[in-house]
Amino acid sequence: MFLLNMAISSTCSAAIRMSSLFILSLLLGSCATTLNSPLPDIPELVGQPQLEIPSVELLAVSPEMKRFISQHAHVGRREKGKAWSLAYATMNPYLLNFNYDPQVTLPADEAFRQGTGNCLTFSAMFIAMAREVGLKAYFQEVEVPPNWENVEDNLLVSKHVNAVAYNQGLTYTVDVSRRKAREIEQTRRLSDTEAEAQYYNNLGAEALIAGDTALAYAYFRKGLETSPRLDYIWSNIGVILRRNGQPEDAMLAYRTALSLQPNQSVALNNLLVMYNENGNVEEAARISARVERIQRKNPYYVQYLAELAIEEQRYSDAIALARKAIRMDPDEYRFYYTLAQSHYQAGHLELAQTNLDKARAMAPNERALDNLILPGEEF
Repeated sequence: MFLLNMAISSTCSAAIRMSSLFILSLLLGSCATTLNSPLPDIPELVGQPQLEIPSVELLAVSPEMKRFISQHAHVGRREKGKAWSLAYATMNPYLLNFNYDPQVTLPADEAFRQGTGNCLTFSAMFIAMAREVGLKAYFQEVEVPPNWENVEDNLLVSKHVNAVAYNQGLTYTVDVSRRKAREIEQTRRLSDTEAEAQYYNNLGAEALIAGDTALAYAYFRKGLETSPRLDYIWSNIGVILRRNGQPEDAMLAYRTALSLQPNQSVALNNLLVMYNENGNVEEAARISARVERIQRKNPYYVQYLAELAIEEQRYSDAIALARKAIRMDPDEYRFYYTLAQSHYQAGHLELAQTNLDKARAMAPNERALDNLILPGEEF
């Protein structure tokens, strides 16, 4: 397999919380386990405007894209076919100059026009152009450790999507993130329908983070109407319902997610939060150990615990947890930054600078580098 990795990080997120912080899933994918079981109706959002989301043509090809294709996808040395030429052109900053932005979700034609987007966006753009020249191409989800991030009191977990194309007997994986593929890596093919549902899911998460409950619900609902058996969107719509004061409907959504994927960690965690809040000790005890087992295997969750320890001024615990996250994944620059923060707060200034330097050396781009700062850095 030919892997073309020329341009930054993953796109999308969901996760855990011990109190009121609830979790979203962006591009969290999994295979449904009870394909023939009936699904409940999506609960209505009470007391909020009812918004309709128009369908998107995720793989739309614009005239500008066709001109780009004619210039680059049909050109290439004899031994290099259309897939190689198109991948090279889309990933080359001097030809397309696509700017990876994990916060931007767009359909293919808008991604090309604006020259920016996340991994789902870029993959849609590449697949649309690949199919335009007659290639077989599809979305592929990569099973990477979920990336946990706290955004506006939402703990997000991201997963990753790239594009695959076939040409002249070769398989080309085109990945905008520059992530290093692991030796043993699980992938699964996504249908166009699920990719479209993920598009609505991402926009729903963006709306929720922005505080627009009605719009977030409308996007999540559109996602479920597009692909009804996606556990992660059921879980996300549960977040909306719970925040809108509909706890029973939220639990229904979480339980539906778990009926589709019994190990859906987001739904499990959010149910645990609700059971603890309403005093349902028996149900909380039934799933708490299960939740903890799943989360402890995730280095990003361990990093989250380290960040929580920093907030609570438990700096020795924070250092130990950050080191544990690094042992689990020594290639993640953010773990070294968390360790640097832990050492800084503990007064270990030389160790803080050493780990800050490591984080900066490993940062994937300028935007990431700009966020790697410590207070009073001249120490």
